[in-house]
Amino acid sequence: MSTFDKLSRTIPTKNGLFIFGGLTAFFLIMRLVGLAETYWLRAFNFLIVIVFLRNAIISFRENSSESYQSFNTMFMISVRTCFIGIGLFAIFLAIYLDQIDQPFMDKLAVNESFGGQITAVSASFIVFVEGMISSMAASFVLIQLLKSKTVEAKTQKK
Repeated sequence: MSTFDKLSRTIPTKNGLFIFGGLTAFFLIMRLVGLAETYWLRAFNFLIVIVFLRNAIISFRENSSESYQSFNTMFMISVRTCFIGIGLFAIFLAIYLDQIDQPFMDKLAVNESFGGQITAVSASFIVFVEGMISSMAASFVLIQLLKSKTVEAKTQKK
């Protein structure tokens, strides 16, 4: 296995699991404290994703043997990282809403603009799609912010 293949699997997996752990811990803490219905706190979900997404990009850049990493390579690392973290969180959320806290699911179905016709799986799918779209946008911005600066050769004065 080449260094690229190893890095392109281990870095997204590790940081994706951190994203999953952070999102799950934050969700459970908000449920315990009674703030799960406070929507502006969802911004912290985005912050959790950005922190570990940034960590994945920087880890890949530092450990890669390539002298230049392309945008496509960095974006692939970012998407894999977010897919693992957000995908696992969506699966956890589906199980939680369906099996563990059915009254919370019923409350969501009534209070949200879904017309009362939402299931735990469809709510989790919405969270997954929302998370992937926002994380892809964040990936694009982070890659642009973290890319190497271009250094131009100094010209000699004549």
